Amino acid sequence: MLIWRMVMLTLVFAVALSFTPAYAADMEMQAVDKNCFIEIFEDDNFDADDPHVVLQGPKDYASLKNIGGKDWANDIESVIVGSNATVRAYEDKDFKGTELALLPGQRVQNLGKLDMANDIESMKIACGK
Repeated sequence: MLIWRMVMLTLVFAVALSFTPAYAADMEMQAVDKNCFIEIFEDDNFDADDPHVVLQGPKDYASLKNIGGKDWANDIESVIVGSNATVRAYEDKDFKGTELALLPGQRVQNLGKLDMANDIESMKIACGK
């Protein structure tokens, strides 16, 4: 009888553990939307010979310092926005100052024409149209 009770208790415990919720922190795999990004360039006309980096969304960058080992604050002259990204770029860090909205698939070869060349210090990348 004692063995039977131990077996039943073990089964009840195993069943109870199987119903514990899974938390997001426990999940190792996350879906990445390869079309939700912004590629930023140090020079105008998408000059790939000079520094440039792809920032994957969704993500908020309160500061663009030390992105890919470079300080990008006030050093962006052209951008390419992925087809599933919407980007809000800000003149100052912490999402303050003049705001520039960039739409999915938008390519801006010279941010100077929008009065934002070398004048972006923070940005928010959202996914989905």
